[in-house]
Amino acid sequence: MMRKLISWLAFTMVFCLLPLSCVHDEIYTPSDPASKEYHSKSLWKEDEKYIKNVMKIYSEHHEEIKKGAGEPMWDYAMTMDRFDESFLMVPVAEYGKVVAVLNVPRKGQRVYFTYTQVQNDIEFFQNLMSSRLKRAETTLVDNTAGKLVCTTKTISMFYPDNESDPDGPGHWESHHVTECKSQQLESCVGEVLPDGTCLGGGGNDPGYPYPGGGGEDPQPEPEDPCQKTKSILTNPQVKASIDDLKTKSTGTLENAYKFKADGTPSNLIVGNAHTVNFGDKTGYQGGYHNHTTGIPMLAPADIEQLLQFALAQGNYGNSSAAYVGMVAPNDVHYIIQFNGNYDDALVTFSQQDLDEFKIKYQEINEIMLLDSQYSIDHIKLNTNGIEILFFDILKKMGLYGKVNLQRIDKSGVIKNINLDQNNQSNFN
Repeated sequence: MMRKLISWLAFTMVFCLLPLSCVHDEIYTPSDPASKEYHSKSLWKEDEKYIKNVMKIYSEHHEEIKKGAGEPMWDYAMTMDRFDESFLMVPVAEYGKVVAVLNVPRKGQRVYFTYTQVQNDIEFFQNLMSSRLKRAETTLVDNTAGKLVCTTKTISMFYPDNESDPDGPGHWESHHVTECKSQQLESCVGEVLPDGTCLGGGGNDPGYPYPGGGGEDPQPEPEDPCQKTKSILTNPQVKASIDDLKTKSTGTLENAYKFKADGTPSNLIVGNAHTVNFGDKTGYQGGYHNHTTGIPMLAPADIEQLLQFALAQGNYGNSSAAYVGMVAPNDVHYIIQFNGNYDDALVTFSQQDLDEFKIKYQEINEIMLLDSQYSIDHIKLNTNGIEILFFDILKKMGLYGKVNLQRIDKSGVIKNINLDQNNQSNFN
């Protein structure tokens, strides 16, 4: 009993959570932009490699780049779901007040610094930097007639009715920032306005050399994980197979299907009461299986099979196309996607490793059941609990950041699940 209590105390120190994916951030004012280290305070996952490279360029050319008052608050830099070292936005603040937004696009081997003073953007970053209670909302990506691809990030801020009673009643207000890039204005190296106009950048602006640019354009952006999942789930053959697995989730055995890239399913694979193995994955992109009882979440063995699907794509194939889905009673539906390259999938686990991970998975589940924050009547974990359980075992397997988790609601809405800076389950 004492061992379990100690384990639980250690666990709560790691997962010190708040509901609604809320975090508190403090405003600071750096005195030396060249010496400051980067520690992301964004509510979203960012292209940190690009941010750090841009910081280096800025520090080396600070005097010639800087326009007006204030310094970039790099910890709040946002790459707007672009992970190809090509774009970022960062608030510029003086004495804690945002006075401008610095946009840094990359074109080929050079980057360009453009200052803007769009009031909506300034207001967004001011709120992002505040110490008020806040939470990230759903990210929207809109492709207007194939011309503009716009990404909108939204945060909600809590405003108490009485400022002297911050924990009392209040209301939430939303703020957003939108970045658009034009697929037709390829020559634009500055900011692309929502109407498609290219602002700044090109012309006589020589830009600054990008470290390791090599004269090549940024790599194509990875396929949006929601779009990738949507294309899988809307394939008629895949949908029919998943629907079949949903009906079987009320039975006693786990079953599975494998799918080729075009959605062609394998024959039904029949497992036992608690496991099913997809078998040889050659020629298949991913697979789905059902749970009937137990924890309604993908387990260590499922994560290991995802790696096998990734390797089955071949060294010159698209390893990130690999996926494994799971459906369970009560409309539970999750899918994991591989988010690394071929070399990342070469991690191997012995059967003993998988057995030990399974034991840890069950132990953490039992501990979390003791806390009503994560459990339903101390019998089953709630949604937040099973998602945190997944990320915990993913970290123990050394694969955190290499596997994406998504939840599909009964209505078909796809949500990317992440941990926020407090290790709280979060979606966008």
